[in-house]
Amino acid sequence: MLILGLIAFFSTGLLGIISFYKHLDASGENIAVYLPYGVLIFFFNVFYLKAIRLSREDYENQLKKEKEYSQKLLAAQKRFLRYAVHETNTPLAVIVANIELHEMEHGKHIALQNIEAATKNISGIYDDLSYLTQRDKLEYPKEKIDFASFVQNRVDFFDIVAKQSNITFDIIDKTNHATLFFNETRLQRIIDNNITNAIKYTYEHEMVTIILYDTVESMLFEIYSYSTPIEDTNHIFDAYYREDGMEDGLGLGLDLVKNICAKENIDIFVESNETRTTFCYTFPKGNDENTAT
Repeated sequence: MLILGLIAFFSTGLLGIISFYKHLDASGENIAVYLPYGVLIFFFNVFYLKAIRLSREDYENQLKKEKEYSQKLLAAQKRFLRYAVHETNTPLAVIVANIELHEMEHGKHIALQNIEAATKNISGIYDDLSYLTQRDKLEYPKEKIDFASFVQNRVDFFDIVAKQSNITFDIIDKTNHATLFFNETRLQRIIDNNITNAIKYTYEHEMVTIILYDTVESMLFEIYSYSTPIEDTNHIFDAYYREDGMEDGLGLGLDLVKNICAKENIDIFVESNETRTTFCYTFPKGNDENTAT
């Protein structure tokens, strides 16, 4: 179709040049002899424009159908994800309950500890997916949280996972148990994703250090360790981003963290080199107005 349009365009231009030349020529030749050619090219141009219009309408209709189909697929995907997340909760709860029951009756066992560690990894993924499927439907009211105690509880929760990788945690609390006005669900997603990433990428037999700071207007959560260097810190928070050699996980955790931080005005600082990798989050302390966003 583009070729036909170009032919029509150049033919019209050529006819105009010939007519103009003959009009200036003193030979006296009547330029009216070119009129049939002009009429023919005129109708050819009309046909071309009509064809272009029809082609554009067909394209727009096809694009509309594809958009509607994509929206249906996306809606179906969201429904499936919500259903899958909902159905995952029950077996996870059953596994954890039975592990605890067995340990109460028979004591610790290495096989059950491995199962428990794997279950806690799945639990973290479940919590991320659960938040992603509900974040646009639920409100997230804020409350006063003892920041240091909260972080310690989350480290304790993943302690068995860290021990499997021979990784230890050192928490340096400089907050004097100051409180942070924040939503507990969102705070857990930030802390958990950073803890599990530290466990996943820190070299074996190394220590993960967490430092908690308290300033007049903010509280800082800093976590660092000797771990796999991040090649591109500008893209590490992008959804599904993968660097060479990093194949574990869904690639959604840090994207989720970034979105929460954007909503809550949390500053993020990342630095990574051959010596250590550091993530630092600056939380505004907020106030006692229990707003939900």
